Amino acid sequence: MYNYNSLADVIDEKCFEFGNREALVFPSHQQTYTYIGFQTLTMELAKGLLAIGVKKGDHLAIFSLNSPKYIALEIAAARIGAVLVCINTSSTKSELLYVLNQSESSLLFISNGVKGNSYVELLNSICPELAANSLQLASKELPHLKTVVMLDNMELPGILPLHKLLKKGEKISTEEIYMVQKTVSSKDPLNIFYTSGTTGNAKGVVLNHFVTVNNAIFSGERMQYEPEDRVLLCLPLFHVIGCVLSTIAGLFYGSAIVIAERFETSKIPCYIMEESCTVLNAVPTMFNFLLNSDLNPYDLTTLRKGFIAGSCCSEELLLRIHNELGIETIANLYGQTEAIGITQMAAEDSLHHRLTTIGRPLPGVEVKVIDITTGERLPVGEKGELCVKTVYLMQGYFKNQEATNKAIDIDGWLHTGDLVSMDYEGFITIEGRIKDIIIRGGENISAVEIENTLKRHPGILEAAIIGVPDKLLGEEICAVLIKNTTYATPLNKETILTYAKGELAKFKLPKYIFFTDSLPITSSGKIRKNILREQFNKEFEKLIAVKQ
Repeated sequence: MYNYNSLADVIDEKCFEFGNREALVFPSHQQTYTYIGFQTLTMELAKGLLAIGVKKGDHLAIFSLNSPKYIALEIAAARIGAVLVCINTSSTKSELLYVLNQSESSLLFISNGVKGNSYVELLNSICPELAANSLQLASKELPHLKTVVMLDNMELPGILPLHKLLKKGEKISTEEIYMVQKTVSSKDPLNIFYTSGTTGNAKGVVLNHFVTVNNAIFSGERMQYEPEDRVLLCLPLFHVIGCVLSTIAGLFYGSAIVIAERFETSKIPCYIMEESCTVLNAVPTMFNFLLNSDLNPYDLTTLRKGFIAGSCCSEELLLRIHNELGIETIANLYGQTEAIGITQMAAEDSLHHRLTTIGRPLPGVEVKVIDITTGERLPVGEKGELCVKTVYLMQGYFKNQEATNKAIDIDGWLHTGDLVSMDYEGFITIEGRIKDIIIRGGENISAVEIENTLKRHPGILEAAIIGVPDKLLGEEICAVLIKNTTYATPLNKETILTYAKGELAKFKLPKYIFFTDSLPITSSGKIRKNILREQFNKEFEKLIAVKQ
């Protein structure tokens, strides 16, 4: 049932099978790689890594936008048993410093970044030793880091250009690469992905070859990826939904991966039309941006399928994706970095199930719903925490056994922190997050329920519900809203409450309503409610103190 080959072994099989079919298309740089060409690039990169002394088990970090080189480095590292550490490109100075040190990365691949956000300048700010122009780095702040490689076509002090790395690799034979590749086991670590970090420092999730290969196989099967598909990659490769569930899964089934460097609302419709993309995978925020832009000039009729993941999605948004973008088989996909894909819709599932549930568990995944107080398993239909026992489970959080033990109990169940219910057919519905429960006067109130209700109002683009301190009730409900700029009727607290009173019980109505132009979100589309709570709680604590 399961594939026990390493990732590089499976990719080699697929490159042989699909040969001269397109594997990677990079429209912004007018680059195209066939499967054979892609295999050659991964081999050249692996040779370069061996030539500069990279060994099995070494940690190699990458801080870059999406590109063919990024994908090829994933496979090149896999060939020699190195571990690719994928860093969020939205990282601040302190976050980048933390991840590079915590991951013990000895080599960093970096691209120049984007206008207004230079990754190289950010690195220089924490590693001024680069200016010494020594290719053997000795940094006080980054003691593990010894080499930095530039992926873009430019030469900078202290940074090894990619073309020179490839040149060094010319002395390494293909036979040497395959000899090293044979030593790589399916249970060897493959990647470290850092969690979104909505609370505290991000944790490094260690995934091995087995979990990545097999989760991609079964997710791709449920998505019905095929050689005729052209998958638009606009999700970041530093997340499993971009790397494993879009890119690797697509390649396993012979699809072409059309690469966007990053999500840009104005460019995505162009790529879909010009490259005849058939698959669009994205997070709810991305779909919202697309649907609220002018799509009239673009022919998007090639789109047939896609998944939506990363955060909770409303029935209304799914229906708009289905009706307005014409994606007939839009699939809710639920997962966590710690276990990659957990549940997913199948092509044959009904539209009703697509709109209202996150599907059923993938093969190899066992689930249960437990009472959040007692830990007892709950009967069908009742709400509780989703727990998962899966063959795709992480090896643990890197150098953080305490956090690993908190996430995975003694019996091997991963506690997701998500509130769900499950029906008799095994379809699961997200009801909210345990931490998203507001306790107001003894009543447990789901923030997600209120958010979904408010987002059904045509004048509201996005909603975040948080609990704020209240002297009398313990917590009160606070709504932070983004207006839909295309909605003509004026919106204020009174109009919102008038609408909400017809949809929600009185005790679920927000006491406080604020409008904002943007919300703090993670790169996977989740609203960073810890930041909102911190911001608003301070203000409300002041109010309580004044009233006292």
